[in-house]
Amino acid sequence: GGRDHHKAKLRRPQHQHNATMAKMTPLPTNKYLLLLSIVIGHSLLGGYYAGTRPEGAGWRFFSWHPFLMMVGMVGLMGTATLTKKRMGYTNTKLHGMIAWAGLMSSYAGFYVIYQNKNTMGKDHYTTLHSKAGLAVLVGSTMLGMAGGVFLHPDFGIDKQNGLIRTGHKFASRGMLGLAWLATLSGLQTLIGEDDVKGLLFFAAPLVLAAPFTLL
Repeated sequence: GGRDHHKAKLRRPQHQHNATMAKMTPLPTNKYLLLLSIVIGHSLLGGYYAGTRPEGAGWRFFSWHPFLMMVGMVGLMGTATLTKKRMGYTNTKLHGMIAWAGLMSSYAGFYVIYQNKNTMGKDHYTTLHSKAGLAVLVGSTMLGMAGGVFLHPDFGIDKQNGLIRTGHKFASRGMLGLAWLATLSGLQTLIGEDDVKGLLFFAAPLVLAAPFTLL
């Protein structure tokens, strides 16, 4: 009796493992494509919209800041997260490449605002928006490097480590959530707090995509 009980105890984790695997199903193609169209469409249209605020300001050097940040953190990073949810070897590699492309776009957006502030003789990192943006860039870079070193499907040194995988997943989604909030705070500065309609119009696609992308 004792031996059978011991065997049952040994077997139980396998059942739990199977239950966990059953819960993790790849994101269906139709849902994937719909969500991609939301994050990519919003990054381009929302980025252009933010870049041309306040109304009548038109496109100028500064405009590249919100546009590149939106393309990087909403369009490309959103796509990278959704692609990882498709699961499997190829999608995992694509996820890493798209996420790094998103980081490069975001760094270009960072360069624009840094130069713009220098030109205008303004101080750096004086607002919550700028501090959050910097935290996202630094945090995302560290997470990207850790992902490459530990979790890359070809040469990751600990790619089967469940703890590292879970930590990478949730920390990255937390970073993305913070980045998306930073886009809203940046727009609020450009259009003013009174333009509730403009803010809601801008926030709607993010609110729609967030449960499927960030959770």
